[in-house]
Amino acid sequence: MGNRMIHKSMSLLAVLGLSLAVGVMVFGFCSVAKAEEFAGEIVIGDDEMLSGAYSSTGTYGGQGAVDYWKSRNYRLEVGGKTYKVKHMMLDNKTDVSVTVSNFYKFIEAGAPIIRVDWTPGLVATLKLAEQQKVPIIGGGYSKSLFSPPSKYMYGAQPSYPGITGASIKWYKENVWKGPGKMKVGLLLWDNAFGRAIHTDSVYGYLKEDLGVEVLPTEFFPMQVHTFTSQLMRLKEQGVNVIYFMALTAQYAMLAKDAKRLGLTPKVGLIATLFNLTDKYVEMAGDAAEGTYGAWQYYVDPGDDTPAHPVIHGIHDLMEKYRGDRYYNVMYIHGYAFHSIIHHILTLSIEKYGFPITGEQVAEVTSNLGPWDWGLSRYFTGYAGGDRLGWHEVRLHQVKKGKVVCVSDWLRAPDGILKREPWITGGAK
Repeated sequence: MGNRMIHKSMSLLAVLGLSLAVGVMVFGFCSVAKAEEFAGEIVIGDDEMLSGAYSSTGTYGGQGAVDYWKSRNYRLEVGGKTYKVKHMMLDNKTDVSVTVSNFYKFIEAGAPIIRVDWTPGLVATLKLAEQQKVPIIGGGYSKSLFSPPSKYMYGAQPSYPGITGASIKWYKENVWKGPGKMKVGLLLWDNAFGRAIHTDSVYGYLKEDLGVEVLPTEFFPMQVHTFTSQLMRLKEQGVNVIYFMALTAQYAMLAKDAKRLGLTPKVGLIATLFNLTDKYVEMAGDAAEGTYGAWQYYVDPGDDTPAHPVIHGIHDLMEKYRGDRYYNVMYIHGYAFHSIIHHILTLSIEKYGFPITGEQVAEVTSNLGPWDWGLSRYFTGYAGGDRLGWHEVRLHQVKKGKVVCVSDWLRAPDGILKREPWITGGAK
């Protein structure tokens, strides 16, 4: 009898202990669940060139964009509250009609801000953004996009005229050694992107201020298979340096054609943004050696130090998610857009609370001032009508198969900005 009572007492204690343990576990689970509750969900629309003619740049930029929010567990922290982020990336297939379709899908999903990463897509969606009152952060450039300044369209890179002037000026002062006037050949994609520097301001600056001879401009079609005819004409005219406006795949083709025709290394090749990448070096092979390109971010491997904590962190992400610490410099480009978007959304929620509207986000963006964002020397912002964000690049060169920085930060020349004051918000 006594033993049975002891066993019953022990059984009762065990049950009570188990119940208590379960209660603690349930209580703990509820506490965790409560801690993970979201104050709301924010949709970010992201139209990217994952296939088609621009995919050699868009693919890697898209991966950087995806990993930006993945590394943050798709969360945005503002004022002690946690918001869930729905990063809605769609492939535009380098087709303007698809970009427009994607834009409406983002609107339907309730996105208060949208990213569109190519000039033709931006041109097609400018009026739509104004109608829907949802701002676009764009990867592209055209005067028609940013002048007069709209509250619903913002760039995220220096101007192409400014980059062109700064690059050719640096080459003349630091590389070219010949007698007489340096002869410059402009080789441009025959589309809105390539024609972005086919302007009086660029030609006037190069000829009148910089004092170089500008040869007749050469254009090439969207679907190009060889640069032989354009290069032969430039070669016959004694070209000293060729400035190129297209993307990675086309630049690789140009480098190989220039080497085959005997222009390089004597004739310099300089490309605008988004060309000098690891993929370009892979595609061009030994023809890439010695060629130049501009970048608006800290992309040199030497920048991967604690002195540049944001860049250092990006390389950590490349290593973690892509298996290579120096995976592709275009990855940084995709990350950069969402760094800007993150900053804007944070400021918008701080000012207006939640939920936020596209109109409120646009108001905050239009007044965005200087910001130490860690991806370049500075980010000047959009206040005062400047719709590009910042106006500096550094030139890089392929040396022993690696993309390395060879210049200091180069600001858009005054000769360009005086001719096109709208670039920094000075136009009326």
